[in-house]
This record gives sequence, C-alpha cells and structure tokens, in this order.
Amino acid sequence: MNLFSDIEKDEIERMLVCSRAVKKKLSAGEYIFQQGETPQMIFLLESGEAALVKDFASGKRNLLYTVTPGDVFGEAFLFAGQSHYWYDAVMVRAGEVLQIPWKFFYGFCENACGHHQMITRNLLEILAGRNFSMTKKLHLLSSTSLKEKLAIYFLENADAKGRVALSMNREMFADFLGVARPSLSRELMNMQKDGLITVDKEEVQIRDREALESFY
Repeated sequence: MNLFSDIEKDEIERMLVCSRAVKKKLSAGEYIFQQGETPQMIFLLESGEAALVKDFASGKRNLLYTVTPGDVFGEAFLFAGQSHYWYDAVMVRAGEVLQIPWKFFYGFCENACGHHQMITRNLLEILAGRNFSMTKKLHLLSSTSLKEKLAIYFLENADAKGRVALSMNREMFADFLGVARPSLSRELMNMQKDGLITVDKEEVQIRDREALESFY
C-alpha cells in the first residue's frame, strides 16, 4: 500500500502544498532522524535505501527493518503519543526523502483537499501492514536458536520456487536477526552442509523445505 494510492497526480501536488511537505536529498550514512529527537514528521522514501535501527551504548545495533522507495516510516509516532524517537533512521544508499508534517493528518486543510480522507485511510492501512510485519518478526526473534530463526525467515520470504532474495548485506542481516555476523555466516554454512539450503551472494535456495518446516 502506497501513501498516495488511488489519488490523482494533481491532487497529490495540492496536498503536498497544503501540508508544507519538504523533499530532502541525503547521502549514504546521513541520519533522517535520531533517537531522542522530537517526532514531528511522517517520512516517505522516494529513492535510495534507508534502515531503521536501534543503537545501544554497548555498540550493538539491532536492525528493525529496511526502507525501500515508496515506503512510509515514522508513522507509528503519529498515533502512539511518543515524545521522542527511540530508534534511528539512517540512509544506506543516497536518495530523497519526503517529509510531511504531522498536523496535515489530524484534520482537513482550509482548502478542503478532496482526497484528504483517502490519504488518511492509506496511512491506516500502512500502519496495519507494519503491525503485521512486526508481529511476524517478533515470532522470528522468539525462536530459541539461530537455525530456527533462519528457517522461519527463509520460509516466510521464499517465492514459489523456494528462492529467497537477500536484500540485506550479511552485516545488516545479522543485525536484523540480533546475532553476531560470524555466528550468522557459520550457521548458513552449516545449513548448506546439511543440505537444507544453497547460499549464493544475493540469494538462498531452499533444498529441503520439510526439514526447515520442522524448525517452524
């Protein structure tokens, strides 16, 4: 679901003017927002790639999820009543981010944009989808072993032919699973050795679905 689904281009342009939205170009490594800052915007990634991460004083980083073009993020703070961000949003690849002030979503502008209700409905559907995704991740992280986590991830993300595209690099994947990178690499090698999967640079092929399902 896209934030502007079912809304005509001219209506989108009107809403962006009414909302006082701002588009920013950011380089890889630049922060979109950081932990402790006060939430005021909803963000739409127009190009590039970003990541939502939780950094700890120990230096450990937990990757919550990656953001790709068309994705909305920061929306949870709009309705959760949180006074500060508790995670960071950082660019992984250079791109553009659209920033829309919160107040636009709380009521109708004086120009009575015809599709204001539509964009609010789209936002609620995005929130529902995000909640479902985080519930699935909670199920994954509650697994007792790394092998179980990987089995669940591969089964949940495989296509009809049992192929899993690895959109994250190895370090980001380890952060997503909440494990050390060497541990991840070692377990992938073990699973391949056991004939469960075949690992390529950017793809995993499931070889024994029944065996993986036994870990689910």
